[in-house]
Amino acid sequence: MGLIQRQLQMADVIWNYKVGEVKREMDNNLKLKVLMLNSNEISGIKKTWENSFVPIETNKEKIHIDCMLWHIFSYNVRECEEGEDAINSFKAVLKDSVYIFYQRIDIGYKIDNSIRAFTFDDLSQFITDFETADIYITDKGFNWTFVKTHEDGLLGPYFCKR
Repeated sequence: MGLIQRQLQMADVIWNYKVGEVKREMDNNLKLKVLMLNSNEISGIKKTWENSFVPIETNKEKIHIDCMLWHIFSYNVRECEEGEDAINSFKAVLKDSVYIFYQRIDIGYKIDNSIRAFTFDDLSQFITDFETADIYITDKGFNWTFVKTHEDGLLGPYFCKR
């Protein structure tokens, strides 16, 4: 399946389109403002995430970071919280605006907190299949990140502050 078809499939699953902005009705009837990012924006966000959270001295080949960025946490290269502690820290952190991106696919979003804050419960709306199982959330300043992996229950989730 091509990238455009994949984006359209995900849009059909979770979104209602309105005037160039993507909005999702949540259970509490408040809309979550979600903007789909283009490929260049996603590449820039991934690179900034890597520059923000991967220590400079990291042997990237040894920990296979080209396979999974979250290996910096599972290989204990970067200190972080894991499991329930990570979830609790993510729930507690201020989420003015966040970026969401995936490991396997070139799809990403900016969530704007102008209407209401992004919550842990909202996360399930962005995980629809195996390709979206490795999900990264970070604030717009890249001060913290929350990562949920496809190894749910074995590795992760992870929460890290810079």
